[in-house]
Amino acid sequence: MILLPARKDGKFGYVNREASWIIEPRFDLAFSFHDGLALVAVLRKNFWGAFRHRYGYIDESGRMKIKPRFKEAFSFSEGLATTVSSGPGRDLWGYIGMTGKYVIRPRFQATGSFFDGLAQASISSSIGYINSEGSFIISPRFDAAGDFSEELAAVRLEGERRWGYIHRCGEIVIRPVFNWAEAFSEGLARVNRDGRWGFIDRSGAYVFQPIFDYAYDFSEGMAPYAIKRTYSEVLRVKSGGKWGYIKKNGMEGIRACFDRALPYSNGLARVMIDGGWSYIDLEGRLITEARFDDVTDFHGGIAMVWIGKNAFVIDTEGNTTAIK
Repeated sequence: MILLPARKDGKFGYVNREASWIIEPRFDLAFSFHDGLALVAVLRKNFWGAFRHRYGYIDESGRMKIKPRFKEAFSFSEGLATTVSSGPGRDLWGYIGMTGKYVIRPRFQATGSFFDGLAQASISSSIGYINSEGSFIISPRFDAAGDFSEELAAVRLEGERRWGYIHRCGEIVIRPVFNWAEAFSEGLARVNRDGRWGFIDRSGAYVFQPIFDYAYDFSEGMAPYAIKRTYSEVLRVKSGGKWGYIKKNGMEGIRACFDRALPYSNGLARVMIDGGWSYIDLEGRLITEARFDDVTDFHGGIAMVWIGKNAFVIDTEGNTTAIK
């Protein structure tokens, strides 16, 4: 059963594809289910009388599987979740298993989620990669690092300004020449060179030269890209322009005609037209008019959309059901 987090009267719960409440809204924060558990948060008063979020995990029946006792926490990935325990002086990260007990004791300054059996972990401000037992497989020697994907990870060596890629063995396989680099997705990685974005293959060769003002990763064979964005000297960001989609074979898939475009999920992608959101299929056809104020990605064939404060569940045919 697919459940989506939804909000009512300031509290979060979960609804099904019929927009019925399966888990009544009683949490202050709620996130998607991963590995059968969802991260939730409740506000608790601390020793000094201030309210702080405390994180725990529920199962699909709404039962609190792991009590909300963590100061910081992330969703489960590959059976482990990285957390920080509550209490004064407890600012180190570790990993819990599905029972809530620590599998990897808190001893890291920072951590990431597990992907491909490895996770980022930082000690003394240097980043390396650990296995599911907490042992460093790749020693801490990076100033910055990304997640492993398709056996490669983007990293920036200590003292270096450029990003490259390492293999799971820890060796540099794509030399550090990029201003920024992201994880591989569907055989290609998004990289930035001198303020422009392009895509490389696993050999480091460009499939798309860095000509885009911005881009997102490939999913379902397509990647969103932006052109003709303008730079604001005051805000120091780029805005405006038009968005379209490219295909993995190096060709344009859908011409740049959207005000905003995001990656595909379940065969549909979020796009903005004249200030309103909708979804397009892989051919670029809208499934509804662009009339929503906000939308989420599809998951299991359903997504959430909003018109004003009114929330709806939408299916892949564009049918909406109001959440009561």
